[in-house]
Amino acid sequence: MRVASTSRHHPLHRRRRSLSVPLGTQRFLAAFEGFEGGFAIGASIVIGLSFAGLDRKLLISTALISIIVNGFNSASVKYSSEHYLDEIDGREKRSPFRHYFMPALIEFIAYFTISFVSIIPLIFIDNTTIAIGWSCATTLFILFAAGWWRAFMLHMPRWRDALETTILGGGIILVGLVSGYILHL
Repeated sequence: MRVASTSRHHPLHRRRRSLSVPLGTQRFLAAFEGFEGGFAIGASIVIGLSFAGLDRKLLISTALISIIVNGFNSASVKYSSEHYLDEIDGREKRSPFRHYFMPALIEFIAYFTISFVSIIPLIFIDNTTIAIGWSCATTLFILFAAGWWRAFMLHMPRWRDALETTILGGGIILVGLVSGYILHL
């Protein structure tokens, strides 16, 4: 008989409970998902839109709108996927607000906050090309540090997780770059 990985009887359940992470494991991972996705997507949106030759203020406004919409989408997917999977499995929590809404809200806040950080160079640097370069460099550095920190908190291999996070973020940025370039042609 196979035991589901989310079951209390699964051997990993005890290990998950022994981790000491801020906010609790579920909320910590929700914040980190928003952090990872928000940072790379924010930089990717800015890079892709920069090919359109938009005025700097319009570029910042469009990036902010995209970040808010993507953050809300990410949070709603988190809420619905966890809630509906628990409903299907017959494990729906008694407090949907605490178990489903709060992690989704944390993910949205982390997503928006960190995405906003990725457009700060555009606000303070007049040259769009230099601002985008700083945005990408900052994004990749912070993603590396975040991957390292998450691995440290979860007792996982630090270099591997830091590099994976950086490479995945770089891939998201590259998609924005290529998309902007193709649409500009």
